[in-house]
Amino acid sequence: MEFSTILKELREKKNYTQEELGAMLNLTKNAISHYENNANQPSLDTIIKLADIFDVSIDYLLGRTPNNISYSKLAQKYIGKITVTELLENLLSLDTEHRHDVVSALKYIHSHNTIFEKKNL
Repeated sequence: MEFSTILKELREKKNYTQEELGAMLNLTKNAISHYENNANQPSLDTIIKLADIFDVSIDYLLGRTPNNISYSKLAQKYIGKITVTELLENLLSLDTEHRHDVVSALKYIHSHNTIFEKKNL
């Protein structure tokens, strides 16, 4: 997906008008319209501000990844003192066999939780 489409979708999801988003960025409504119509590209500073406003990564905003996990979410504590980033780094440091073991364990836990939830309905 292109930046212009992603920007429009993010803006509409937050129920911001082009004018409101422009005001947040000290830009005009026309500037936002030009970004969304692919008539103009924002500066790097504006891209960073947009990523912060929508709490997405710059890679997601630019259409480089379908994953919209923001840096603020990656920095959040996951369990105890471990952040999501640290959890991912630990997973990536494993060899292939142990990664498969982790995935198998997650699938087992997920299916167990699903069965438990159905029993309690």
